[in-house]
Amino acid sequence: MYKNYLSNRLINVLLLDSEEKVLKITKSYFLSNNINIIIAKSVSSAETQLKKKYIDCLIIDTSMSNNQSFKFIQKSKNDPKLQHIPFIILTSRGFVKDRLEGYKSGCAAYLSKPFDPVELYCMIINLVDKKNLLTKKLIANYFLLRKLRFNIIKKYKNSFKENSNIFLTPKEELVLSYLLINKNIAFIAKKLKIHTRTIEKSITKLLDKTQTKNNKELKILPWTLI
Repeated sequence: MYKNYLSNRLINVLLLDSEEKVLKITKSYFLSNNINIIIAKSVSSAETQLKKKYIDCLIIDTSMSNNQSFKFIQKSKNDPKLQHIPFIILTSRGFVKDRLEGYKSGCAAYLSKPFDPVELYCMIINLVDKKNLLTKKLIANYFLLRKLRFNIIKKYKNSFKENSNIFLTPKEELVLSYLLINKNIAFIAKKLKIHTRTIEKSITKLLDKTQTKNNKELKILPWTLI
């Protein structure tokens, strides 16, 4: 029996697979282990479920026609509201090229059919625990820096111009908070225990989302947005 320790709730796993037998067996097994498997037989169904429920992990069968699976993965990875969700590649094809394409798309794990449900169960738990630990760390840092951010809002309030289209992820907000107190990339990476390349990517996304050219412009923006 497994529960999400961060919020003390059952975790939701979205399974995108068109094979009826796999869907039934997997859902039955995990139901007895108190993990909620949400079934989607098509990409459109999966997209609908993602809008309706909070999903902790994705399991995606890559053998769907017209390369639909990888198109769905790419679309999800480009969506700021979904890109944090870890996903497992599931396929009946054991080709190396499929495995490589899966890892290039950002999958956290790879499993070939037929698979052992216990192995998949362990993969899910490990991925969700890892994501939850990161989230817990981000939340702790968020509250430590909240007072600082309130001071920033007060300092720049006369120049603020609201733009409701900007959406920042928790990681981007945290990186921004350190940038606003003039901390460099190396410091932020060490503090958050994240690779410097990951911090650079977050800063690039911040610049892109706010349509600024550099960190200097970024710092004088209206941060009532966050």
